[in-house]
Amino acid sequence: MIYSFASLTQIGGNPLTHLVSLKHFHKGFVTSSASFVITDDLIVMPNSKHVTSFGLLQNCGIKTTSSLKEMTFEVTKEKVLDLLKCALISKSPLTDTFLRNEPSVEESSKILNYDVEDNADIQISVKLVIRKSDGKVLYAQGEEDFVDMLLTFLPFPLGGVVSKIRENCSLGSIDKLYKSIAVLEENKYFKSTKAKTRLVDPQVASQFKLSNKILPLQPDMEYYCYYDGKSFKDSIIDNQFFISDESRKDEKNCKNMFLLDNFKAWRGSREGYVKELKMYVATDDLIVAQSSPISSLNLIDSSETSLDDLKEEVVTIGLKECLGILMAALTSTSALTNGLAHLLTEVKEEK
Repeated sequence: MIYSFASLTQIGGNPLTHLVSLKHFHKGFVTSSASFVITDDLIVMPNSKHVTSFGLLQNCGIKTTSSLKEMTFEVTKEKVLDLLKCALISKSPLTDTFLRNEPSVEESSKILNYDVEDNADIQISVKLVIRKSDGKVLYAQGEEDFVDMLLTFLPFPLGGVVSKIRENCSLGSIDKLYKSIAVLEENKYFKSTKAKTRLVDPQVASQFKLSNKILPLQPDMEYYCYYDGKSFKDSIIDNQFFISDESRKDEKNCKNMFLLDNFKAWRGSREGYVKELKMYVATDDLIVAQSSPISSLNLIDSSETSLDDLKEEVVTIGLKECLGILMAALTSTSALTNGLAHLLTEVKEEK
C-alpha cells in the first residue's frame, strides 16, 4: 500500500482501501534512436559500422548468401513468453521460438560448476531423502528458514541470478544476453543510468526483506501522487489522480507518498513467510507442504521407491546452493537434484 501521512486523517478515517497502480512516464530501457542486431543466442549488439553483415555471416558459418532467407514475424505476447522459455534452456532461442516452435534441447540436467561471491549470511540445515539407485532427491525436509528461502525465489529478478555468478550461469542464452547488455554504453544506448542498472544490477523491492541475504534491497523509494482536483483529498475521493515512482517538475499538484509494509503488521518482528516451530517438506520439483510422517510416506509411495533404495543425508545450504536450486528450478523439474548435485555424495549403486 502507498499512502501519505496526511491522508491517514483526511479521508474519512479509512484511507487504505483505495487500490491504485503505478504509472510510469518512460517505457522501456533503451533509447528510441538506437537500433540493435540480436543473434540467435541473444547477444545484443548496436547496429553500427563495427557490426557488418559479412562478419555476422562468418560467425554463423554461412559461406553463401543463396542459403539465406529473409522472413518477417509478428511478435505477439505469446511469442515473447515462448522466447523467454526457450532462452532459459536453449542456445538458439530465436530459431526455436519462430521456426521450430519448441526448444531444441531437453530440460537441463546438473547445473554446471560456478563461482559466486558469497557475502551472504545463509546457513540452512536440510535433510535430503535420496534414491540410491539414481541419486535423485525425492524430497527435502527443513524448518521455516528453508521454506522461506524457497519462497524468496518468487520475487527474485532473473538478472540478479546472473549478476551473482561469475562464469556460465547454465541458463540457456540468458548469460550471453546479460553480458552483452552489461557492456553497452549507458549514455549512448540507454534512457538513463538507472535504466541500465535495473537490468544488470537489479535489486529486490524493499518489502521482500528476506531476499536481502541474496540480493541487496532497494532503498526506500519515493512515490508521487499527481492530482487534478483543487485539493488532494477531493482528488482521491473523485479518483482524479495517479501515482508514479518518477518525479515530474512540470506537475504542480503533487504530493509525496510513502510505502506501507502491511505485511509487517501481522508478521511481527520475525522476517519470514511461514510459521515457526514447524517442519516442512519440499519435493524435487519444489512442491512445499507441512511435514508429517504420513506426508513423507505418501511421497515415498508416489515415487514407487523401495525403502532399501533410500538414503538420508543432512546438508548445509548456503548462497551457492540457493542460486543452484533457483537456476535448476528455472530449467528443469528436478530443482533439488540438479541444484544440489555438488553436495551429494556418490550414492548410486553399481549394477
